[in-house]
Amino acid sequence: MERDGQMSWVFALLIGLGTGDAVAQPRYVDVAAAAGIAFEHRNGAEGQKQLPETMGSGVAFFDYDDDGWLDLYWVNVAGPAALYRNEENGRFAEWTQAAGVGNSGCGMGVVAADYDNDGDSDLYITCYGANILYRNGGDGRFVDATETTGVGDGGFGTGAAFGDWDLDGDLDLYVANYLDFRADPERACFRQDSIRVYCAPWTYAPEGDAFYRNDGDCFAEIGAEVGLAPGRARELGAIFTDWDLDGDLDLFAAGDGTPNLLYQNEGGHFAEAGLIAGVSYNSQGQSEAGMGVAAGDYDNDGAFDFFVTNFYLETNTLYHNEGEGFFRDRTTDAKLGKPSLAYLAWGTAFFDWDLDGDEDLFVANGHIDDNVELFAETTYAQPNQLFRNDGAAGFAEVSAAAGLGAVQSSRGMALGDCDNDGDLDIAVSHINARPSLLRNDMGGERNYLAVRTVGVESNRDGVGARIRVRTGPRVQMREVRRGGSYLSSHDPRVFFGLGTSAQADKVEIRWPSGKVQRFEGVLAGQVLIAEEPR
Repeated sequence: MERDGQMSWVFALLIGLGTGDAVAQPRYVDVAAAAGIAFEHRNGAEGQKQLPETMGSGVAFFDYDDDGWLDLYWVNVAGPAALYRNEENGRFAEWTQAAGVGNSGCGMGVVAADYDNDGDSDLYITCYGANILYRNGGDGRFVDATETTGVGDGGFGTGAAFGDWDLDGDLDLYVANYLDFRADPERACFRQDSIRVYCAPWTYAPEGDAFYRNDGDCFAEIGAEVGLAPGRARELGAIFTDWDLDGDLDLFAAGDGTPNLLYQNEGGHFAEAGLIAGVSYNSQGQSEAGMGVAAGDYDNDGAFDFFVTNFYLETNTLYHNEGEGFFRDRTTDAKLGKPSLAYLAWGTAFFDWDLDGDEDLFVANGHIDDNVELFAETTYAQPNQLFRNDGAAGFAEVSAAAGLGAVQSSRGMALGDCDNDGDLDIAVSHINARPSLLRNDMGGERNYLAVRTVGVESNRDGVGARIRVRTGPRVQMREVRRGGSYLSSHDPRVFFGLGTSAQADKVEIRWPSGKVQRFEGVLAGQVLIAEEPR
């Protein structure tokens, strides 16, 4: 997909980015309405302050009809979900009923992946109540396969992630559960004795998570068997990643008022390693209100780091992978602490926003209490944030300059190149409002390379494949994943910024099967479709 052949949805704002030179700054423009996206999130709140209604919902970028253009799926709590088909001309067409995916229950999260290895993307929806698995029939319609596959866990489902945990060539499924709200759904909590608010999560017991092994036509729940800690954490965001680079996928889950969990894959069993590794707590030894999670190699040192979003008056937390099995809280060093104190953060992602060869950060913000102004010095609607990676010095907030001045109470966010111009756009879900589709108007000053993996011996999506791209002395590392952020699912392709380079000197893919594939002299401005060697 060459950049010259794409739509001219671009303009540039020339400003300095700290380098002393004027360069093209990417700027976001909310095009949701112009693109025809009329979905509106509804939480069904009636004043009783029931916790599920304020947790929000997620969004997925995925190519459900395999036409090379990303489609959008929006989850809902108290109304129908919505599937929008990309019309390839800057607009989306509502396709929900035709595709048969209008029901998302009391919907929370979504993750898109090819769980049955048939070449198209399926949808898994987490709910307060029974979760839903929609199998893509390949003919434009989905079939509810929840009952036949056995994955309809009935807890307070939140984050979910697919990954080939046992390296058998198909995708297994982890479902994070939050807390036992059913134990006392009518509980009333107050601030200043008379202002009713949502009850804090620590007033409810944690709820056990679910881990499903893919057995082909169905799944088997084996959480206890593989070592999940029952009822240990109130979990929201979850992500599979090979953080120790030993060739199998580990699992990281953020805890809300409970320690984060890092399950290390020991080949048939998980060992909880968060405390020893240094990611259970922040640098003050405190557990935080973990919401969203991201994993990425933001400093290009060849190791995956973690970022966790947290509550108002807590900092978001950056856990830097120091190697040898240990992480360090480098939030302050990276200049990410102070800018996050005033906000309550949810969806997040590492990504190369400006295509300069290192990963930046996006954070979606919004308070849980719509009456928070009565008892705290903050607001319900809050601006989202963008942090530019400025190299060794850390991150610098560029939200306003990048066009992120609008305020909403945001929740889920997903990355995706919906206009196929090589830079990453952002879909954001807001509580009780229409969503945002933030188009990245990069301006064509920098180059990109995207990689789409097609597994043969490995799972069809290539989830767990580790990709390294070398351009001159710089080596970037990414991983193919399904799940992450907060309740959301990103573009299945993996994107690299190449700066002004016309090619990637070398692309190396380590597949879950252990095979290593290499390409040299790969031209910029394209999606490289890499099929696993047979």
